[in-house]
Amino acid sequence: MKTQDVICLAQFLFPGETERKVVADILQTVSGAVGICRVKYMEGETSQDVCMQIHKDKIVVTGILEEDPFGYELKEPNEMKRACYYLFNCFEYAETRMVSVPALFLSRSRYEEIKQQAGSCSLCMLAEYLGEETGDLASSTELAKVMLGPEMTGELRLCSRAGSGWSLQHASYFENASGGWLLRMSAEPARDYLIAAPLTKAELCCAFYEWVMHSTPICTPE
Repeated sequence: MKTQDVICLAQFLFPGETERKVVADILQTVSGAVGICRVKYMEGETSQDVCMQIHKDKIVVTGILEEDPFGYELKEPNEMKRACYYLFNCFEYAETRMVSVPALFLSRSRYEEIKQQAGSCSLCMLAEYLGEETGDLASSTELAKVMLGPEMTGELRLCSRAGSGWSLQHASYFENASGGWLLRMSAEPARDYLIAAPLTKAELCCAFYEWVMHSTPICTPE
């Protein structure tokens, strides 16, 4: 793999952490991977920070947390499916549902500004700030309910082979009793946009497993 490709992956997957030994070890073995991702998850006292390298014949899973290092390989589709759901502490599969809340589109930089103010905002104020950006006050109110008190948060950084380079995807997720939202954003700082869509944790796990399934030939639909 070209040095520039490794630098690109390092900056995207491990910003500010490239000097850590576990990160250096991962970057040394990524040349044969067809996909690589980093998954962060936190809910109560449960937390995960995991890197998954997807190769043609296996998936290598490495724990990034210094207090809980681990590493193992997965070679069977069922093992991979269980691992994808385990990473998000989810033990139910997604069911088809009718989505009543549409996706929201807004500036990523403006969203970050609003998020910084959330701790001192009422629900009405936060919903109004979001509504001014999205043009949809009703859906923005649903998003604001979760922003004010998330009980679970997650982050995904996904890298897939694209010709001689990599395709990068960045998303975050949060959820509480009122619902869950997936926030997709560009991996390129110059492209200032964010798409927020309602999503359950089970649907998130299913979507993540689908991404893994399509990244490796050994993982086929059941």
